[in-house]
Amino acid sequence: MISGPPQTNRSLKEDFLALGLNSNMTLMVHSSLSSIGWVVGGACTVVDALLNVVSDKGTLVMPAATPQCEDPAVWKDVVIPDKWLAEVRDNLPVFDPEITPTQMGAIAECFRTWPGSLRSNHPIGSVCARGPLAQKITAEHPMTFCEGAGTPFEKLYDLDSWVLLLGVGFNRCTMLHYAESRSEKRRTQKNRFPIMENGQRIWKEVDDMANDNGRLFPTVGAEFMATGAVKKGSIGEAESMLFQARDLVHFAEDRFNKIL
Repeated sequence: MISGPPQTNRSLKEDFLALGLNSNMTLMVHSSLSSIGWVVGGACTVVDALLNVVSDKGTLVMPAATPQCEDPAVWKDVVIPDKWLAEVRDNLPVFDPEITPTQMGAIAECFRTWPGSLRSNHPIGSVCARGPLAQKITAEHPMTFCEGAGTPFEKLYDLDSWVLLLGVGFNRCTMLHYAESRSEKRRTQKNRFPIMENGQRIWKEVDDMANDNGRLFPTVGAEFMATGAVKKGSIGEAESMLFQARDLVHFAEDRFNKIL
């Protein structure tokens, strides 16, 4: 059953412009398609509207993470019985930037396959980008601390980019992982995934930022909103937030230093 009016390419563009998006932006988008309401044409309509507003002058960026490429022992959506773990590990496909789908939602997956989109080569934390700065953002993605120094997230910080939370909260904002990576007290964990190295399939274990699991990110996000640095508005039926990445990083790094 459809509830609410249809959201169209035209209405979405109007909403994006009203919130403050423009053609000069480098913009990272975290999104939920279902929060927008009924979109005529689905996820691809949202991507097309975003690209029309950002235009060829701006650069659109979205997360393309692949938690399904991690060790199945830590999967959250599917619990693998212990007796199957060895078989699943032995047959788990190695990440392929060309074909491995992202699990960051329908909008991000549509953008991954959009003509002209580039993708960074990280087995679990990749990023897609399209526009003049796409190559610069995606060209390098260190295996260790995939949201830290030298990664696309640091590039987004350096480029003074903007972040759009489209129908999602700060628990989905990866720039908070980057901010915490700069903190003196950052939380870390080990991640494991299969890769191809010298023609052989091996398991790689790396240091990475720990999952927040909703512990601190929503609180830090709410405190950041209270500073007045966040533009709020609706994209369709989705409550959304727009802000500069540097503003969030500077604020959150200071908060993490005090509360971790």
